[in-house]
Amino acid sequence: MIPLLDVLESLDLSRAEPGIGSLRALFCRFNARVPFETASKIVRDESVAETREKPRGPEVFWREHLELGAGGSCFARVAAFGALLEALGYSARKILGRVAEDFDHAALIVDLPERSWLCDVGFPLPALLPVAAGETETPLGLLRVSDSPGSLHVDLGGVPEGPRWVELFLAEVSEAEFLGHWRRTFRSGAHFLGAVYLRRELEGRVLSFSRGEVRVDDLHSRLQLPLAASRPARLAELFGIDAELLARAFDRAGDPDPEIPYARLTAYLDVDAEPERAFSAIANPDGYRRLLEGVAEVSAPEVISDGWVLRLAPPETGPEGEEGGLQERVVPDAPLRLLKIERRSGSTRSESFFQAEERGGRSYLKRGVRLQGSREDLLRNDSLRGRLAGSLAVDLLAWARILSGPGP
Repeated sequence: MIPLLDVLESLDLSRAEPGIGSLRALFCRFNARVPFETASKIVRDESVAETREKPRGPEVFWREHLELGAGGSCFARVAAFGALLEALGYSARKILGRVAEDFDHAALIVDLPERSWLCDVGFPLPALLPVAAGETETPLGLLRVSDSPGSLHVDLGGVPEGPRWVELFLAEVSEAEFLGHWRRTFRSGAHFLGAVYLRRELEGRVLSFSRGEVRVDDLHSRLQLPLAASRPARLAELFGIDAELLARAFDRAGDPDPEIPYARLTAYLDVDAEPERAFSAIANPDGYRRLLEGVAEVSAPEVISDGWVLRLAPPETGPEGEEGGLQERVVPDAPLRLLKIERRSGSTRSESFFQAEERGGRSYLKRGVRLQGSREDLLRNDSLRGRLAGSLAVDLLAWARILSGPGP
């Protein structure tokens, strides 16, 4: 038995009759308050020798959440949330799925009188979904569901980083089969045993940590912040997980430095143009100058060995007209479909980029900027983060407008 009243108190919810409203509240609050995390799995794998005993059942899961702020990864979350629903009188059944390979994923189907709902707290998906083909708008992107005999295929919108789809097999599985697949996630080299990963959903954005870097993702942007030191203590503050538990997991799995040593903000735009065509539209002096039209007065580009240099000034002043104008050095990288931009104004220097990519059969435009300092203030000031991302999105809209026009 799980401590139902204590669990509901930790979710800041009261007991209610089963229904779609209370189910949505439980689903959203669980994803917000109970982190998706691998630290508890890593520590469990180290401390429990017998494979049959390694899965953290609902009683262990909820006890460690209440005591340590822990959560869990896919199978543990599904089992724990399923036990909570059962204690509240819901009819929920476990199913399996696929992210990288068959049966590496699990979810729940909850049957209500009016219809059945896909409740994927294991991925997790950002919303409950009807068990049927269709589209569902969420704060984190559009979810497109297609069906085939015996399964649902969910394509994800939003920031195109990480897995872009998940498949759910609709056949109910026995508890023994569920446990068998769960135990296999503890085999040597298993994905969630190799690194500490943390994730929480927070009112239309996702806060996560992986490989030395904290990220904030929303519908159209990603903020990346490196954590230089004292990661267990800082992550305990951000995710509410016991610092000692995190330190034990890092000791076991390793604590690599972040991929980039500086903060970066990137905006994304999904477009119908091929990435090669999108890149070629701005990967030359004339195309790049068109991109800046209406934003600044631009000098005639000076071609250099690896790109070009131009000067910018506020509109209507002329590119040479004001002291303090900007100079940009633009370097294209055709294999990566990337424009690297160095902007100078007096002694001030900044770096940014444009890039066109294909992810999961879809094309994305990217506009990113290197930020000065660690910028952990952006974890607290979501409004400022949104304004900075909005300014990058304006540049992407200008790029998309070029692609939709008649061409040069």
